[in-house]
Amino acid sequence: MANSFKLTIYTDHFAPYNFLNDEGVLTGVNFDIVNTLCIDANIECTFKVQPFARAMKSVSLDPHSAIFSVAKHENRVSVFNWLGPLVSGKTYFYKLAGNNQVQSASLSELKSYTLGIVRGDVYGTLVEKAGFERGKNLLVVAQEQEYIELFIKKRLDLIIGSEQVVNNQLKAYGLSLSNVEQLYELPVPPSLKDNYLAFNKQVPLEVTKRFEIAYNKLVQQRGLAYFMAPYEK
Repeated sequence: MANSFKLTIYTDHFAPYNFLNDEGVLTGVNFDIVNTLCIDANIECTFKVQPFARAMKSVSLDPHSAIFSVAKHENRVSVFNWLGPLVSGKTYFYKLAGNNQVQSASLSELKSYTLGIVRGDVYGTLVEKAGFERGKNLLVVAQEQEYIELFIKKRLDLIIGSEQVVNNQLKAYGLSLSNVEQLYELPVPPSLKDNYLAFNKQVPLEVTKRFEIAYNKLVQQRGLAYFMAPYEK
Protein backbone atom coordinates (compact mmCIF):
# COMPACT_ATOMS: atom_id res chain seq x y z
CA MET A 1 0.00 0.00 0.00
CA ALA A 2 2.80 2.45 0.96
CA ASN A 3 4.45 2.22 -2.46
CA SER A 4 1.34 3.67 -4.13
CA PHE A 5 0.53 6.17 -1.38
CA LYS A 6 0.57 9.86 -2.35
CA LEU A 7 1.17 12.41 0.40
CA THR A 8 0.45 16.13 0.20
CA ILE A 9 2.79 18.12 2.46
CA TYR A 10 1.85 21.66 3.44
CA THR A 11 4.13 24.40 4.72
CA ASP A 12 4.32 28.18 4.85
CA HIS A 13 6.92 30.85 4.04
CA PHE A 14 9.40 30.58 6.91
CA ALA A 15 12.90 31.26 5.56
CA PRO A 16 15.45 29.74 5.79
CA TYR A 17 13.50 26.63 6.81
CA ASN A 18 10.94 26.65 3.99
CA PHE A 19 10.34 29.38 1.41
CA LEU A 20 9.83 30.12 -2.27
CA ASN A 21 13.04 31.31 -3.94
CA ASP A 22 13.25 33.99 -6.64
CA GLU A 23 12.15 31.44 -9.24
CA GLY A 24 9.10 30.50 -7.18
CA VAL A 25 10.55 27.10 -6.24
CA LEU A 26 10.13 25.75 -2.72
CA THR A 27 13.47 25.43 -0.95
CA GLY A 28 14.92 25.73 2.55
CA VAL A 29 16.62 23.69 5.26
CA ASN A 30 13.59 21.77 6.46
CA PHE A 31 12.23 21.37 2.94
CA ASP A 32 15.50 19.69 1.96
CA ILE A 33 15.21 17.39 4.96
CA VAL A 34 11.57 16.46 4.37
CA ASN A 35 12.09 16.03 0.63
CA THR A 36 15.00 13.68 1.37
CA LEU A 37 12.74 11.71 3.72
CA CYS A 38 10.10 11.37 0.98
CA ILE A 39 12.70 9.95 -1.39
CA ASP A 40 14.24 7.59 1.16
CA ALA A 41 10.81 6.43 2.33
CA ASN A 42 9.81 5.88 -1.32
CA ILE A 43 6.66 7.97 -0.90
CA GLU A 44 5.40 10.30 -3.64
CA CYS A 45 5.10 13.74 -2.04
CA THR A 46 3.50 16.91 -3.39
CA PHE A 47 4.41 20.14 -1.60
CA LYS A 48 2.05 23.10 -1.22
CA VAL A 49 2.94 26.52 0.25
CA GLN A 50 0.16 28.43 2.02
CA PRO A 51 -0.09 31.06 4.78
CA PHE A 52 0.38 29.25 8.08
CA ALA A 53 -3.21 29.40 9.34
CA ARG A 54 -4.53 28.12 6.00
CA ALA A 55 -1.88 25.38 5.86
CA MET A 56 -2.95 24.18 9.32
CA LYS A 57 -6.57 24.07 8.19
CA SER A 58 -5.64 22.26 4.98
CA VAL A 59 -3.75 19.50 6.76
CA SER A 60 -6.62 19.02 9.20
CA LEU A 61 -9.06 18.47 6.29
CA ASP A 62 -6.80 16.36 4.05
CA PRO A 63 -6.49 12.75 5.34
CA HIS A 64 -3.46 12.08 3.10
CA SER A 65 -1.37 15.02 4.25
CA ALA A 66 1.28 16.38 6.58
CA ILE A 67 2.75 19.77 7.52
CA PHE A 68 6.30 20.71 8.44
CA SER A 69 8.21 23.35 10.37
CA VAL A 70 5.43 23.29 12.95
CA ALA A 71 5.92 23.46 16.72
CA LYS A 72 4.60 20.75 19.00
CA HIS A 73 2.18 22.99 20.87
CA GLU A 74 0.17 21.28 23.63
CA ASN A 75 -3.05 22.00 21.71
CA ARG A 76 -1.68 20.12 18.69
CA VAL A 77 0.00 17.11 20.29
CA SER A 78 -3.02 14.81 20.09
CA VAL A 79 -4.08 16.08 16.66
CA PHE A 80 -1.08 14.79 14.66
CA ASN A 81 1.48 12.02 14.51
CA TRP A 82 4.85 13.72 14.95
CA LEU A 83 8.32 13.18 13.49
CA GLY A 84 11.44 15.15 14.31
CA PRO A 85 12.80 17.43 15.42
CA LEU A 86 13.85 19.20 12.24
CA VAL A 87 16.01 22.37 12.29
CA SER A 88 15.11 25.41 14.40
CA GLY A 89 16.78 28.16 16.41
CA LYS A 90 16.34 30.29 19.54
CA THR A 91 13.80 33.10 19.24
CA TYR A 92 14.73 36.70 20.07
CA PHE A 93 13.14 40.14 20.03
CA TYR A 94 14.81 42.60 17.66
CA LYS A 95 14.67 46.35 17.09
CA LEU A 96 16.20 48.37 14.27
CA ALA A 97 19.81 49.31 15.03
CA GLY A 98 19.99 52.95 16.06
CA ASN A 99 16.30 53.12 16.98
CA ASN A 100 16.73 55.02 20.23
CA GLN A 101 12.98 55.22 20.71
CA VAL A 102 13.09 51.62 21.93
CA GLN A 103 14.77 51.62 25.33
CA SER A 104 14.33 48.51 27.44
CA ALA A 105 16.21 47.39 30.52
CA SER A 106 14.29 44.11 30.83
CA LEU A 107 12.17 41.65 28.89
CA SER A 108 9.02 42.75 30.72
CA GLU A 109 9.51 46.35 29.54
CA LEU A 110 9.22 45.36 25.88
CA LYS A 111 5.44 45.33 26.19
CA SER A 112 5.67 49.13 26.04
CA TYR A 113 6.40 48.76 22.31
CA THR A 114 4.64 47.35 19.24
CA LEU A 115 5.28 43.88 17.81
CA GLY A 116 4.16 42.06 14.67
CA ILE A 117 3.52 38.32 14.22
CA VAL A 118 1.84 36.03 11.69
CA ARG A 119 -1.71 34.83 12.37
CA GLY A 120 -1.65 31.36 13.88
CA ASP A 121 1.99 31.66 14.95
CA VAL A 122 2.57 29.47 17.99
CA TYR A 123 4.49 32.32 19.60
CA GLY A 124 1.34 34.43 19.65
CA THR A 125 0.27 32.90 22.96
CA LEU A 126 3.75 33.40 24.42
CA VAL A 127 4.03 37.09 23.54
CA GLU A 128 0.51 37.66 24.88
CA LYS A 129 1.64 36.11 28.15
CA ALA A 130 4.55 38.57 28.06
CA GLY A 131 2.06 41.45 27.99
CA PHE A 132 1.39 42.12 24.30
CA GLU A 133 -2.28 42.66 23.42
CA ARG A 134 -3.97 42.27 20.03
CA GLY A 135 -5.40 45.54 18.84
CA LYS A 136 -3.15 47.46 21.20
CA ASN A 137 0.55 46.70 20.77
CA LEU A 138 0.39 43.35 18.94
CA LEU A 139 -0.25 43.42 15.18
CA VAL A 140 -1.40 40.07 13.75
CA VAL A 141 -1.04 39.72 9.96
CA ALA A 142 -1.49 37.00 7.34
CA GLN A 143 2.10 37.00 6.02
CA GLU A 144 5.44 38.02 7.50
CA GLN A 145 6.22 40.52 4.73
CA GLU A 146 3.45 42.75 6.07
CA TYR A 147 5.03 43.32 9.47
CA ILE A 148 8.61 43.32 8.18
CA GLU A 149 7.84 46.26 5.88
CA LEU A 150 6.22 48.17 8.75
CA PHE A 151 9.23 47.39 10.94
CA ILE A 152 11.71 48.66 8.34
CA LYS A 153 9.63 51.85 7.93
CA LYS A 154 9.76 52.32 11.74
CA ARG A 155 6.00 51.98 12.02
CA LEU A 156 6.48 48.86 14.15
CA ASP A 157 9.00 48.70 16.99
CA LEU A 158 9.82 45.01 17.33
CA ILE A 159 9.96 41.70 15.48
CA ILE A 160 10.76 38.22 16.79
CA GLY A 161 12.53 35.23 15.28
CA SER A 162 15.71 33.18 15.27
CA GLU A 163 18.89 34.69 13.85
CA GLN A 164 18.46 32.61 10.69
CA VAL A 165 14.82 33.61 10.20
CA VAL A 166 15.33 37.33 10.82
CA ASN A 167 18.42 37.46 8.62
CA ASN A 168 16.46 35.93 5.74
CA GLN A 169 13.49 38.24 6.32
CA LEU A 170 15.77 41.28 6.13
CA LYS A 171 17.75 39.97 3.16
CA ALA A 172 14.74 40.48 0.89
CA TYR A 173 15.03 44.22 1.60
CA GLY A 174 18.79 44.47 1.18
CA LEU A 175 19.39 44.38 4.93
CA SER A 176 21.02 41.91 7.34
CA LEU A 177 21.46 41.23 11.05
CA SER A 178 23.87 44.19 11.17
CA ASN A 179 20.85 46.45 10.65
CA VAL A 180 19.02 45.22 13.76
CA GLU A 181 19.81 44.87 17.44
CA GLN A 182 19.08 41.64 19.27
CA LEU A 183 17.34 42.39 22.56
CA TYR A 184 16.03 39.50 24.65
CA GLU A 185 15.32 35.85 24.10
CA LEU A 186 11.63 34.93 24.11
CA PRO A 187 11.06 32.39 26.90
CA VAL A 188 9.89 29.26 25.10
CA PRO A 189 8.77 26.00 26.78
CA PRO A 190 10.94 22.99 25.80
CA SER A 191 8.04 21.49 23.84
CA LEU A 192 7.96 24.50 21.49
CA LYS A 193 11.67 24.93 20.83
CA ASP A 194 11.77 22.62 17.81
CA ASN A 195 10.13 22.31 14.40
CA TYR A 196 8.53 19.03 13.35
CA LEU A 197 6.91 17.14 10.50
CA ALA A 198 3.33 16.44 11.60
CA PHE A 199 1.09 13.89 9.87
CA ASN A 200 -2.70 13.92 9.70
CA LYS A 201 -3.71 10.99 11.92
CA GLN A 202 -5.44 9.27 9.00
CA VAL A 203 -2.12 8.77 7.19
CA PRO A 204 -1.50 5.01 7.47
CA LEU A 205 0.96 3.99 10.16
CA GLU A 206 2.82 1.97 7.53
CA VAL A 207 3.61 5.27 5.79
CA THR A 208 4.63 7.20 8.92
CA LYS A 209 6.81 4.26 9.97
CA ARG A 210 8.72 4.46 6.69
CA PHE A 211 9.32 8.15 7.33
CA GLU A 212 10.51 7.37 10.85
CA ILE A 213 13.02 4.81 9.55
CA ALA A 214 14.24 7.28 6.92
CA TYR A 215 14.58 10.04 9.54
CA ASN A 216 16.60 7.89 11.95
CA LYS A 217 18.88 6.83 9.10
CA LEU A 218 19.38 10.44 8.00
CA VAL A 219 20.23 11.64 11.52
CA GLN A 220 22.70 8.81 12.06
CA GLN A 221 24.44 9.04 8.68
CA ARG A 222 24.47 12.79 7.94
CA GLY A 223 22.93 14.73 10.81
CA LEU A 224 20.65 17.75 10.51
CA ALA A 225 23.51 20.29 10.48
CA TYR A 226 24.48 18.96 7.05
CA PHE A 227 21.33 20.57 5.62
CA MET A 228 21.89 23.92 7.34
CA ALA A 229 25.30 24.63 5.80
CA PRO A 230 24.11 25.84 2.33
CA TYR A 231 21.83 28.45 3.95
CA GLU A 232 24.43 29.95 6.29
CA LYS A 233 26.26 31.74 3.46
